[in-house]
Amino acid sequence: MEQSIQRFSRKCHTSGREFQPGEVYYSALMETLQGIERLDFAEEAWACAPEDSFCWWKSRLPLPSQIQIRWAPERILIAYLDQCYEREDWGTLNVLALAYARRKLLTINYATVPSEDPATPASRKLVLTVKSSGDNYEIPEVDLNTIDLPAIQADLDQHLFTDHVEDELEQTGEETA
Repeated sequence: MEQSIQRFSRKCHTSGREFQPGEVYYSALMETLQGIERLDFAEEAWACAPEDSFCWWKSRLPLPSQIQIRWAPERILIAYLDQCYEREDWGTLNVLALAYARRKLLTINYATVPSEDPATPASRKLVLTVKSSGDNYEIPEVDLNTIDLPAIQADLDQHLFTDHVEDELEQTGEETA
């Protein structure tokens, strides 16, 4: 029977202290009534494996220079695109369009939208086509000089990138034993 195991906590089970980059830590697996539980321990808190554990291992938290940042799985990226579209977050969608087109997740076509008022110039919209599904999103083109790019980048970093291989497994629905 396959069971899902919780992600690395990044904290010592005994002290609650967060692990620092480059630090050695130990992890142990225990079977509980709720399923398999993972406990992580700082090196100074580790004397031996907990009595009820059935396996354990020693690891080192990578240094920032060793961490490889990965995009979230495609279904997560497209779900985030949907959320931004529902919120009408045009600035973020314009940034996503460029990033996703670069990753070849979608194509961008430009269309001119005539103005109802002859005194107002026509505007442009982007037609985003998701390659995997063929879904289209029509969004107004935004001048990237008028939006808060650092805030958008911080939001995207928080939602769309990971440095954990485990995250990719959990998000694709695969389980580990």
